Amino acid sequence: MPEMYKIICIGSAFVGKTSLARRYTMNTFTHSYIPTLGVSWLTKEELLTEKYLNQNIKKKLFNDPINVRLSIWDTGAQEIFTYLRPRYYEGTSSAIIVYDITNPASFDELDFWVNEIIAKCADVPIVLCGNKYDLKDARAVLKEEAIKYAKMHRFDYLETSALSAFNVDALFQHAARLAVQYEHDILRYRKEYIL
Repeated sequence: MPEMYKIICIGSAFVGKTSLARRYTMNTFTHSYIPTLGVSWLTKEELLTEKYLNQNIKKKLFNDPINVRLSIWDTGAQEIFTYLRPRYYEGTSSAIIVYDITNPASFDELDFWVNEIIAKCADVPIVLCGNKYDLKDARAVLKEEAIKYAKMHRFDYLETSALSAFNVDALFQHAARLAVQYEHDILRYRKEYIL
């Protein structure tokens, strides 16, 4: 039976958290915006090979593949859910903080999301995700600026497009790998890792 890991997706409204979760779990994309009310969750199984599990750590620690079941929690960003949202963080194995590369306000609000997740899950591994890469010609947040932010907080960083599916599987697979490493208490062996 696969091990269960909880991955939480947080970030400002309209950045594409739901679209990323749906693209990864169901390979679908909806062009209309439907706000998440409170939280929604989806699941998907992944087989993480030993080579993949050992990829971003300084020494080989995994000798066998691990079959995981990811429980992906997509949280509502609206202010009305501010008091509810932290309750959903309990048991988080890794977190994905999403911003929109075409919306500088969503990038400027990252500190709010970082502080909120760290207040409830101090040690959880975090991946910073710049979404809407399909609109890179309208980019308003430089990739270098995002990488600098990620390095400052010791987060991993990846750009994605829920519309085109660019890097979406890589994002959730990486969050899964970090979750497994976190559970096995081996993140101390981790190399700096910008995807």
